[in-house]
Amino acid sequence: KFCRDAAAPPSDACIHECKVHTYFCFDSCKQDQASPKCQTCRKECEAACMCEQFCTPLIKDAALCVEQGGAWGHVLSQNFDTIVNSLLTLFEISTTEGWVDVMYAAADVTGVYKQPIRDFEIGLWVVAFPMWILVSFMFLINLAVGVIVDNFGAAMGKKDGPGLVLTEGQQRWMQSRKSLHRRAFFFDLLNLHELP
Repeated sequence: KFCRDAAAPPSDACIHECKVHTYFCFDSCKQDQASPKCQTCRKECEAACMCEQFCTPLIKDAALCVEQGGAWGHVLSQNFDTIVNSLLTLFEISTTEGWVDVMYAAADVTGVYKQPIRDFEIGLWVVAFPMWILVSFMFLINLAVGVIVDNFGAAMGKKDGPGLVLTEGQQRWMQSRKSLHRRAFFFDLLNLHELP
């Protein structure tokens, strides 16, 4: 069932365009132009040409695109097709690197192997992505950084703590500075007027 009314004949321009189109029905009509497969493909092409809402019939879904010689691929390298890709994408989003592009691509999804439509599900994803960033970036990553800083502070608080990051010369300099600052006066500053 196509968009166009079956009783209305297609225009001559649509018939001609479907016969000479670079991709549409190229594989279907390569062997025999009178075959039922070729005729069905041509009718679909003519219906798409006659309907205003079908301005580009090749990209409605992946099967039709590939059947007509096109290629169906990812727009972004980040995707949720496999568990590994999903985890990697979520980690990349949690670092706030390129998350807006992934959110816009997710908002455009209409279905599996279907042509994306701009802002198709924008309401859901505009809330979901910032919430993931809030939970992951603000909580999980900062928690991990806090554990690292706490362990570093505990290691520095031990007896050999400064020796972990300072060389022997730096440790001697630190000891001399500490002993110098423990003294009440550096010099005896009494009776300066009597000095020669």
